[in-house]
Amino acid sequence: MSAEKEILIFDLDGTILDTIEDIHSSLMDMLRYFKFSTFDISITKQYVGDGIKKLVERAVGQDNFKDEHERYFRSVYKENLVKKTKPFDSILDVLERLKGRYIMAVLSNKSFEMTDYLIRYFKLDNYFLRWYGGDSFVEKKPSPLPIYEIIKITGSKKGGYVIGDNYTDVESGNRAGLKTIFCRYGYGKLYDLKPDYFVDTPEELLNILI
Repeated sequence: MSAEKEILIFDLDGTILDTIEDIHSSLMDMLRYFKFSTFDISITKQYVGDGIKKLVERAVGQDNFKDEHERYFRSVYKENLVKKTKPFDSILDVLERLKGRYIMAVLSNKSFEMTDYLIRYFKLDNYFLRWYGGDSFVEKKPSPLPIYEIIKITGSKKGGYVIGDNYTDVESGNRAGLKTIFCRYGYGKLYDLKPDYFVDTPEELLNILI
């Protein structure tokens, strides 16, 4: 691996993979099982990005949340993980163009177990040197600590970019001193954070990175 290459750290959900339908259907199964009200997929899009526990807390309400809600969701989602999930249009072509030009890694707030399964199922290990979940380090995004750890592990010495569709990606990248690219085609929210770049499609990444 070359320390002379910049690093690209991608988010997974809403950036590389379109996972929202499987997440939403699993969340609705959980809500129905525990007799909570269901809601539209547009609400689920607002709730994702901070890991499964936060997703389930937001769905049932913080005061109602119990560990069994999270356990049930995890079990259902494992069964639904790749039912409708698919790579975003053209993202694989983009990754192919970037491969070899950068050190490339994935950092998700999903569990490593689920992240690893999705990476291998969609053969994304052809493009990425390393991949990590929200439980891979002692802190997760928006902390910069996972970014620092990935830079150390991969040996990158030249800086790079964090690419994602949520404030957690932009905040972690900004705090770690990397450039940030916000993917508006995903599901996330930015709040008042300021990324270095915005893209509306995966192809637009090439205008920035090549």
